[in-house]
Amino acid sequence: MTAGARRRDGAAAAGAVTAAAAATIEVDAGPVAVRHRLALAVRPLDARTTAPAAGLRVGYEAPHPGGAVRPLENHGASGWVLRHGPGGIRGRSVLLRLDDPARRLVPRRLRVPLWALDELTGADDRPPTAGYVPAASRLLRPWLLPGAAYPVTGGQTGLRLRVTVGGRPVRWPRVEAFGAGGVRIGWAHGDQFGQVLLLVDGIGGLPHPPPSALDVALRTAVPDPAHPPPVDPRDPLADLVVEEVARSHAPPAPGDLDNPVLRGVAAPPGYRTATQDAVRSLAVGRVLPETDLPHG
Repeated sequence: MTAGARRRDGAAAAGAVTAAAAATIEVDAGPVAVRHRLALAVRPLDARTTAPAAGLRVGYEAPHPGGAVRPLENHGASGWVLRHGPGGIRGRSVLLRLDDPARRLVPRRLRVPLWALDELTGADDRPPTAGYVPAASRLLRPWLLPGAAYPVTGGQTGLRLRVTVGGRPVRWPRVEAFGAGGVRIGWAHGDQFGQVLLLVDGIGGLPHPPPSALDVALRTAVPDPAHPPPVDPRDPLADLVVEEVARSHAPPAPGDLDNPVLRGVAAPPGYRTATQDAVRSLAVGRVLPETDLPHG
């Protein structure tokens, strides 16, 4: 009997040894060492184009206050990767930080539950101790909204805003735009300076041809003004709201990879929506210069 056959017979006799503990899987050619497993793939999207967002910093935050932000592996157009295994992630969830240093896209922080290592390796046991978890169930596709430096092309309709509370800019606001008939025609995220670039799609319930001017109702949402989170001068994103993401099913359900939280439409925890909308007039085909928008 060859050494390889003896190893296979020994593995078969052991039976209860899991792939997680043994760090091997059995293939037709014999046992193969597995150094790591995919814990999470992150593929951020530009909310305007739904194309992969480039030029980002994507990392995960240490689980204690003031901890370092550790970068994820950058795989170019394929996105960013987090692994189980030597030097990889530990724990059942990860707090992601997505940031564009060029301010083209507004940053986000997302807490994502992970598939545990034994859940991923169980399908390789003999007999299997868990179901197969496809890579798509470990994929996250968050949308990032245009920021102050977003490259606006000709013919787009929108306006630049600075959301204020009590006359002062409010950090990390959000704005929705509604057209005729109450149809939502756009939404935007603001940055730490309260600046918002709102770009709209369509004309709502108005008949065609489109008018040269368009009235929209703007609805703001801001962190609770009565209990603002503390600002850390060493970390400008430390007070950015953490949004909770549900773990995908295996295989993923239709709402796992595209839902209001990932799109940035759902109101974040702790935010307060204005009691009254503000009406502004837009010039179709133009992005109007910045103006203050009080949160009412």
